[in-house]
Amino acid sequence: MSTESASPAEHVVDVVLSVVAEVTGAGPHRLTDSFYDFGGTSLDAIRICLRVGRELGVDIPPETLLDSEDLADFASAVAPAGDAR
Repeated sequence: MSTESASPAEHVVDVVLSVVAEVTGAGPHRLTDSFYDFGGTSLDAIRICLRVGRELGVDIPPETLLDSEDLADFASAVAPAGDAR
């Protein structure tokens, strides 16, 4: 998929899935995966939120990921912040 034609929400999903796979060393992940299902730790959450935030140019507190039901929920919470850029 070309990033030029991707919607902002699709870009956020791509960034989230990519960063989660890189930080956890596992993957590929699906949006229906829970952060806890693949053994995510609080340190992983900090790393993921920092990297996703840096990629999208926003601040994302780790609680956003830790409180999300699954990666889709996290991406949905991150998408409005990325749209505000």
